[in-house]
Amino acid sequence: MVTKLIKHELYAIGRVIVYFAVALLGLAVLMRIMFAVAPASPFFGLLLLLYVYAVLAMLISAFWLSIARFYRPLFTGEGYFTLSMPVTADQLIWSKLLSAIVAEAFAVVVCVLSGCIFLIGLDNAVLTEIWLVLSEAFSQLGLIMQYDPLYIVEIICLFLTSLPMNLLIFYLILSLAQLCTNHRIGMAFLIGFAFSMGLSIVNTCILIPVFMVIPSPHAAIWVQIILNLVVDVACFLIVRYILRNKVNLIV
Repeated sequence: MVTKLIKHELYAIGRVIVYFAVALLGLAVLMRIMFAVAPASPFFGLLLLLYVYAVLAMLISAFWLSIARFYRPLFTGEGYFTLSMPVTADQLIWSKLLSAIVAEAFAVVVCVLSGCIFLIGLDNAVLTEIWLVLSEAFSQLGLIMQYDPLYIVEIICLFLTSLPMNLLIFYLILSLAQLCTNHRIGMAFLIGFAFSMGLSIVNTCILIPVFMVIPSPHAAIWVQIILNLVVDVACFLIVRYILRNKVNLIV
């Protein structure tokens, strides 16, 4: 059932985000042509500015659509249909979370692909400089893997625990906001602001001093991994509880 839900979510997100992807890739092709024909023209500068905005729009749209696909089917009038389906709250959360991660990964891939389109045919000196930077990064990674491979495992674990955290925090904010009968979007902004302020205070007053006294870099990374897991699990469980017991479909 989760697979079917993910397919439905990806279709709903994809039919919108594909337009951003086509526009970004088309702009990258046009910019590559203009760079080959007239790199010093004002029109190329305008295209470059539009390209930067298009990359930002691609990334933001993927995240925004993922958040919207959580809120609308669950906490608006669509919720009467969604919550009547023979699926559990866990399946709903997992399907929306995994489809959101796939959508964001797709946005990143499209942005990288557009950058590669622009790099095609550039001056060899520029490509050589880029290759030297990448080679240095990979050589440093190789040294880390050779002398302390535990860092690689820790970085992967840190990435995997950080990846869903922002989405789950937004899911929690929207779930708490829908408990209100009126001005839900406004309440979501207020709750989000309170969350950000609270996290900033905790980070400044507690986490940073704790990390400064931890002697081992490995220990510091594992503390961060554990904290990420705690936040992930806590957000998931609270959202699941709200979906099971506290959904307010008054619209």
